Amino acid sequence: MKKSIFYTAVVAAITVAALVASPLGAHATATPHATGDVALSNPLQYASFNASSAPSGTANYTNFTYADPGTNVWNISGTHNIVFTTPDTSTYSHTMNVTNLVALSNTSTSFSGTGTYDADPSYTWTVTGTVAGNAVSFHIVYTGTGAGYFVNGSGTIASDGSISGTALDSNGLSLTWTMPAGSAFEVLHYTATVTCAFVNSAALTPNAQFWYTIPPTAPAGLAGLIIEVSVTDTGSPGVGHDTYAHGVASASCSPTSTTNYPITSGNIVVH
Repeated sequence: MKKSIFYTAVVAAITVAALVASPLGAHATATPHATGDVALSNPLQYASFNASSAPSGTANYTNFTYADPGTNVWNISGTHNIVFTTPDTSTYSHTMNVTNLVALSNTSTSFSGTGTYDADPSYTWTVTGTVAGNAVSFHIVYTGTGAGYFVNGSGTIASDGSISGTALDSNGLSLTWTMPAGSAFEVLHYTATVTCAFVNSAALTPNAQFWYTIPPTAPAGLAGLIIEVSVTDTGSPGVGHDTYAHGVASASCSPTSTTNYPITSGNIVVH
């Protein structure tokens, strides 16, 4: 009887020690995931996503060249009139030409370009700035006559694409400024639910394919389309290494032909 009690105690002790050393669930396998935040070119786009093979997750997509009123995500590119007003109500009309946009997120861009003072084009300048939602900020520096003079401004885009705000110049003068209706336009932006996903995190080059349906808030002709996204993760930062492609599928989980879009910033992780 004593030997039996001793043997039982030893087995119990070993069992407890094993549980402590290897907690319950230690052998559970995490569901493979694909995540990414990437700016894309040709055309200017931004995609962020979190997809698992459960399936679950979301996809956020923005096309900064495709007009879509009502999204509150704006594109300020093009040639626009901008008028500065001094405290004594004197006005100074300028022309701003925004030639370059860079996608920073699904709802924001940086921009750059050039400009002139309309009354005397020898006053030339460069501009850099950001648009986040409907908030605009910029830095103007004169490069021709009056070189070195600068203006820092911020403002808000209205629903008709007009923009207005305040500014401070390098002489300490407070200004107000306006741009007419149509100086900015709203672009395609939506969030969708992942309906199917295959995530191969064990491959030599981890990769994933997932599908979602463009929501009904998107423009006619796009709403209801099923999109397949195909990504790879090389283990290096995204630019020049990871890949992103998408295309229209006939059904969720149905592989289709996809178009590759170069990644210009961001990263993709398949794990």
